Amino acid sequence: MTEDSENSRFDKLSDELGRTKIQVEKLTLELKEANSKLHQLVYRDGLSGLYNRRYFQEMTRKELERSLRYASPFSLLLFDLDAFAEINQTYGKANGDLVLMNIARIVQQEVRPSDIAARYGDDKFAVILPETDLSGLKTFAERLSRSVQETATIIAGQEVRTTVSIGGSTFTPGAPRTDKHDLIQATEQALADAKKQGPTRIKIAEST
Repeated sequence: MTEDSENSRFDKLSDELGRTKIQVEKLTLELKEANSKLHQLVYRDGLSGLYNRRYFQEMTRKELERSLRYASPFSLLLFDLDAFAEINQTYGKANGDLVLMNIARIVQQEVRPSDIAARYGDDKFAVILPETDLSGLKTFAERLSRSVQETATIIAGQEVRTTVSIGGSTFTPGAPRTDKHDLIQATEQALADAKKQGPTRIKIAEST
């Protein structure tokens, strides 16, 4: 085989290798995009854009494990809209959805990058607050409550405002051994207690 033939063969192989590399990179990118879309479908709420209840529960477990490992506190918060049924009855479900989307936007503005916000149910939302003690939880809950009260959703030219009831709990390192179900149940009970006291209430459970 002549030197020119050998060089030509080498060039062809190099070209084929380059094309194969580009194709592999393209397929890798497509796979990454597909996995991202799958994650969105599995863990995101379609209406609010927040994480869903399944993801919230999974991350509560992981945050509890991390908290135990590094001896750091963390907090959970649940809230729902006061008199949301009346909003739906007065303005219709489609406009009620607009209110929920606006509330989700407020939550996204208030949380830190490390926090996890989720839609927990119809008009119920949840937030995981890593590295947050009882004092930090109360501060966040009060700020969130004010932000909701100060924000209006425009429906048919009218300003529609709502308030929220909030329940929270804090896991403190050194507390008796617990699991995610205990934490979530304590937070749900705190929310139920807040709602019994009337609208715009905040109830924090005793440290878990």
